[in-house]
Order: sequence, then structure tokens, then C-alpha cells
Amino acid sequence: MMKRDFVTVLLACCLAACAQSSAPQQPAPPLAPAAPPPEAASPPTPRVTSEAQIAPGRWDVDRVRCSDLLGADDDDRAAAVMFYYGYLAAKAGIRVIDVSQIDGNVRKVMDRCAAAPNITVPQAFRQAFGRG
Repeated sequence: MMKRDFVTVLLACCLAACAQSSAPQQPAPPLAPAAPPPEAASPPTPRVTSEAQIAPGRWDVDRVRCSDLLGADDDDRAAAVMFYYGYLAAKAGIRVIDVSQIDGNVRKVMDRCAAAPNITVPQAFRQAFGRG
């Protein structure tokens, strides 16, 4: 059942990313910082506003950094990764997505982000798949 819901979300993201309109594209929703675990003794370091946030609630999707993605809570991070998966597939002209490969591909991107948090999310996708 969960896999079916996952595929539904993926397809919705892909359709949204593929939809072409004459109106300007809406940027991805802001990524919220992750809450520290309750047992953390030291106060959390305040998160600096991302340079990708161009106005309150408006983000330049090509400038979101891995550190923004890594700092988001689990739900926001999952939604953002799936948005980018569909968005970048559409930009690359990919029309067929093998859903059995999504988990492994997302893991590659997240590993790349963890290794280089200052690169942009689109750069992490390209590097994870050997395209840049």
C-alpha cells in the first residue's frame, strides 16, 4: 500500500514538473530546519537564511543548496527530493522513470549532499548520476 502511495506522489510530482505554462514557475516551498533531538545538551546553532530564498515563501530552485535540504525536517526533505527528482527529470527530457530505482537514486543524491553540503541540489543530482 505504501509503495502505491509513493508512486502516486512521484507521478504527481513528475506531472507538476512536466507541466509547461506561460506563467512563471512557482519556486519550491521553503525548507524548514530540522528540530534537534530532545536529549541535545547544547543549544542549536541558528540557521542562516538560504541565499536561494529570494523572498518570504519564494525560493530559486536552482540555488537551493544541499545544506538547505539536509537541514529540513524529514517530511519537507522527502517532498523536496521528490520535487527535484521530477523537476530535473523533466528538464533533462526524461519521460520514463523506473520507480524501482528511486530509493537507490535518492540515496546517491543524499550521500552526495552529505559529502558536499555547499553545492546546489541540482549539482548533487548531476554528480550523483555522473552528469557533471
